[in-house]
Parts: sequence; structure tokens; C-alpha cells
Amino acid sequence: MKKLRQGGFTLIEVTIVLGLIGVIAAFGVAMSYSSLSKTNVTQERDLFVTLLLRGTRAAAIANLEETAHGVQIDNVNHRYILFNGTSYDENATSNRNVPYTSETIIVTNTGGDTVVFEQLSGDVIAGDGIITITNGSATQEITIRNSGQIDW
Repeated sequence: MKKLRQGGFTLIEVTIVLGLIGVIAAFGVAMSYSSLSKTNVTQERDLFVTLLLRGTRAAAIANLEETAHGVQIDNVNHRYILFNGTSYDENATSNRNVPYTSETIIVTNTGGDTVVFEQLSGDVIAGDGIITITNGSATQEITIRNSGQIDW
């Protein structure tokens, strides 16, 4: 009579394979979280630059409504407020709200919470400085010069 040998993996082999899969998965999760955090901050930077360049500075240079235009940074409500005039008025009906891409984002400016561009020239009346956008581990910076130049 022939003895049948049972096939399969030993307990040690299965344990080693599962351990390797766990280590690889742990690295993947850690890298995904870091990438997601950086992506959120980059997306927020792009949104803010778009608001500055196309929303407020372009409107000021085009002399829309024959006034200056600006952006108010509102970290409490996680939004930007686009406004007309040389200063922010929270009761103005022409204000436009744009929410942050993520509520974990914090936006700060060394020049203050308001950036205002002068009509026709696009020079900065208020708020020139370095804007820092952060989400814990990831950070992006935007520099606004008093000549109206925006670097990011």
C-alpha cells in the first residue's frame, strides 16, 4: 500500500508570509497618509493663488466696480471671503465666500488676515507678506509682494 503525503503549507510558512504582508501594508498606509496630507495642502495653495490672481488681483487691475478688491482669510469658518473695496466689511452684500478644501487646513499671513489689491495697478494696499498653508506635517508658502507679485 502506498502512503499518501498530505500537501500544504506549514504553520511557520503561513506566519512568515502574513508577517511580510503586514509590514508591506503598514508602509503603504503610512505613505498614503503623508501623500494625502501633502496633496490637501497643495490643493489649498492652488485654490488660494487662483483666488488671488483671477479673483481679486485681476478684478482690481480690470477696475471692476471702480474699486480695489481683496481676500479675507477666515480660519474660524474655514473660508476665504472675496470683497470689493479697500477694507473688509462683513455686512457687504457683494462678499463671496469660498470654503477651504479641508477643515484641517490653517492659513496664516505675516501681513495680516486681509490681502487688498489696488485698482488699475494691482499693487498690494494691505497684506503683503508670506502666506503659510499648513495641515499638520505638510506646509506650502505663498509670497505676496507690495508690487502685486505673487510667488508660490
